Amino acid sequence: MSEWIGKTVSKVLIQERLGRGGMAEVYLGHHTTLDRPVAVKILHSFLSEDEDAIRRFRSEAQAVANLRHANIVQVYDFDLVDHQPYIVMGLIKGVPLDEYLAGLKKEGRQIPPETVVRLTFALASALDYAHERGIVHRDIKPSNVILHYENGDIAQLDVLPLDVDVVLCDFGVARLLHESRVSVSGSISGTPAYFSPEQARGEDVDARSDIYSLGVVIYEMLSGRLPFDVAEDSPFAFLLKHISEPPIPLTNTSNEVWAVLERVLSKKKEDRHKNASHLALDLMQAVFGVALPKDTGETRPPLDGLLETLKALQEQVENYELTLPARDYTARAILMHLGDMTRLALNEAQELAESVRPAFSSGHPFSGREYEILGLMVQGMTNKEMAYRLGISERTVEFHVNSVFNKTGANSRMEAVTISLRNNWIHLD
Repeated sequence: MSEWIGKTVSKVLIQERLGRGGMAEVYLGHHTTLDRPVAVKILHSFLSEDEDAIRRFRSEAQAVANLRHANIVQVYDFDLVDHQPYIVMGLIKGVPLDEYLAGLKKEGRQIPPETVVRLTFALASALDYAHERGIVHRDIKPSNVILHYENGDIAQLDVLPLDVDVVLCDFGVARLLHESRVSVSGSISGTPAYFSPEQARGEDVDARSDIYSLGVVIYEMLSGRLPFDVAEDSPFAFLLKHISEPPIPLTNTSNEVWAVLERVLSKKKEDRHKNASHLALDLMQAVFGVALPKDTGETRPPLDGLLETLKALQEQVENYELTLPARDYTARAILMHLGDMTRLALNEAQELAESVRPAFSSGHPFSGREYEILGLMVQGMTNKEMAYRLGISERTVEFHVNSVFNKTGANSRMEAVTISLRNNWIHLD
């Protein structure tokens, strides 16, 4: 029995161990204040008595805990117990991407390119959000990606549903271990199979390192294998391959898709995409043949490029539908699903674009939609109730709720309302 079971850390009663790995042990806990199940990750490392090391740890931990994004697991607390780091985070029920890929591999299948594009957009959104706030993940890999589906067991489905949620875990863990560990010289923080070349050389890394690692994940989703022929128990062989050898060309993709992979897996970080969203858009263009608007360097409205792309994709779907034989029911069904997905994405993008446009002379920091959400918070409505009232998805509601939290600096709805009242941003009639 683990020494942690039965202990209480950060108002969380640790109940049972869910698993263990090279970096940490994961426990199921119950948060006594929030009255909900949570995951507690106890890292296999400890801090010395060095006050500077402890200060760096707390600074990094605070930055990670402030991340609030629909595609990033929520961290509730991040601290030390007897100089040993622990993380309290949301409990996400779902299938890790590595397990899902392993199941497909046994059946001789891969994730369809169209679905890979969808998953890439979700991961890119999470990475760009974190990178803009100075947080680099450093350990992007399939086992840190959770596929969450509320309406059934993903493992039993032939294809991933359109409404599957993609959640990225373990932000900052590799950095925290690097900063805090006291271990044998030469140990590695992260997963060599997904390292960037600069990471493999032990150099300082930035957002482009995460983008390279995301490229490895995309390669694996498309092909069912890693970019290099290396035994899984040879981490240093992986490091050498990432530094010096090009990835093995894929034969099951188009030249356009391979060009995207070659760019994102460039040895020189300057040659890669400048952010994760550009990678996602580049991949979508290659898979769907959608012409993206040229970057003129001018300031454009929020999400303007994405809106143009989605509108172009919607138009292309409609054009394809006109060319299909009337009795080609399979192709029509696929196009119908793609059309539904495109319309949903376009509606959500238009909603988000409207929400992030700056408000002028409003007397508060919120967009129009955020202000509506805040008003419904005052009424005690749940996300589902707010989605029904406003005619938007629960996912979009969650996005706006997190945006309200970010702008108020609050950690709960009650705190957000209290801060807004204190600053006269809202008024109770």
